[in-house]
Amino acid sequence: MDRIKESFDSLPVAACFFDANGVVRLINHRMLTIGNQLRRGGIQTLTELQSALESPPDAIRCLNPELQIFRFPDGTALRFARESITTRAGIPYTQVTAGDVTQRIHRQNQLKEENEKLTQANERLRLLFRQMPDIIRQEETLAMKLRVHDNIGHSILAARRTLLRQPGLEEIRACAALWEQSITVLYRSNQMTVPPEPMEAAIRRAGEMGVRVLPEGPQPQTREQRYLTALAVRECAANCARHAGGTELYVRFCPSPGGTEVIFRNNGTPPRGEITEGGGLSMLRLRVEAAGGRMEIRSSPGFRLRLTLPEKEESDHACGDC
Repeated sequence: MDRIKESFDSLPVAACFFDANGVVRLINHRMLTIGNQLRRGGIQTLTELQSALESPPDAIRCLNPELQIFRFPDGTALRFARESITTRAGIPYTQVTAGDVTQRIHRQNQLKEENEKLTQANERLRLLFRQMPDIIRQEETLAMKLRVHDNIGHSILAARRTLLRQPGLEEIRACAALWEQSITVLYRSNQMTVPPEPMEAAIRRAGEMGVRVLPEGPQPQTREQRYLTALAVRECAANCARHAGGTELYVRFCPSPGGTEVIFRNNGTPPRGEITEGGGLSMLRLRVEAAGGRMEIRSSPGFRLRLTLPEKEESDHACGDC
């Protein structure tokens, strides 16, 4: 019996047992120490333990009331668990244990911090993805400016060196050809036009396919919304001309406080069955959902594509009137 009591006292988990009247019948050293910290004079009954856990001393802080997790002065976090048990003789007891969950909480906090860092990294990647077209255009413009600068500078130095040497006619003609090439590059760089708005380019491309785009309502204001809408216009116009034999694409914009919904219809032949998303529609769905939006396709009574484009990624509002 003494050996059993020694083994019970050496358990890493604090444990105690209360009889049917709520009086302590068995308690190990670990729980005895914890009881003295919870209540002056220790824990003698189940009621005293419950009262101490409901109103712990100032030095002991409750981390989770639902899970009964408490932080003790030495930094240890303990989770208290209560269970009713019955012996083979049919005698009921209440078992209370206090397990050390310090390392588990520490790992959970580390995981939470890492998840927050990953969330921030994902936000930066999404921002970079949205800014990528502008970055590429800026880099191309900068490369053109540097090329023009180098060509003009090289031409000036070559002309200066040629004139100082008093060359012959052939060398002057070669220098003139270099100047002509530099002037051509400069002229082309000045003739570079600002890329059109995505919607304007999409409408023009639809017209080249013989599909007239008829927009209705205020168009989206954010760059991402306009870009996604332009992608949808291109895809719907191509499908309208290729599969439905239509000539008009109707685009209705439904603004809401959290974003915009865009409805696409056409005057072509209605689909014979459910529409199977091919490469273009599948890619459009991926782009829309990556931006936090939704995409819905209906084939009966006629083709209808509906985009929900939030102003912010976490927004997701619908336009009920559409």
